[in-house]
Amino acid sequence: MLNSKFIRRRALTLHVLLALACVTCVELGSTALGAATSIDIRKREIGAAPAEFDLSQGQWTIVGDPTANAGLAIEQSGVQTAEDGFPLAIYKTASIKNAEISLRLKADGGKSDQGGGVAVRLRSPQDYYLVQMDALRDEVLFSRVSDGASEEIVSVDADVASHSWHTLTVRARDDEFVVSLDGIWVFTGFDRTLSGAGKIALWTKGDSVTRFDQIEIAPLP
Repeated sequence: MLNSKFIRRRALTLHVLLALACVTCVELGSTALGAATSIDIRKREIGAAPAEFDLSQGQWTIVGDPTANAGLAIEQSGVQTAEDGFPLAIYKTASIKNAEISLRLKADGGKSDQGGGVAVRLRSPQDYYLVQMDALRDEVLFSRVSDGASEEIVSVDADVASHSWHTLTVRARDDEFVVSLDGIWVFTGFDRTLSGAGKIALWTKGDSVTRFDQIEIAPLP
């Protein structure tokens, strides 16, 4: 027969494990990803809106592109003004704090802006972290958007060519954001303002025509 001390120890151990599991669930969010995810747009029709995303501003459509991995890409081609805010395609499924997000994107046009990026820990279309590449200014930037206003945290000169695919990766863990372009580290930025879980979104600016494909999200422990 099991003695009472052993039973109490087992019960305490189970209680601690359950508490840790609950903390993890809260940190990742109720709709958090449990494993690495690749967003598949191959089943979408050309001209349709990307169904995996909630669209905020801009004109987001599936387009044919023979240079994209699957022959299809997500394109944002809407002309925006400062009053409209930034075009966002917010991924419906993931709400997460610590993750590595990687995507390919191509600046395909625009007079005042050419580029795009990824928003992480998005609380609303006006509050999130942003990692972007700028093909007109040859820069990669890390910013915090608060109440719709962008505040730059880090920017680094980089070789960003228009009409060419680039792979942008951000590894977000707590207050550290490690950013790479085409597999090469460009900078590590730090900020602790947005410390909770949030959504992930595709992002563009101004009159930039930008295409996205090969979007991958991997939760970090």
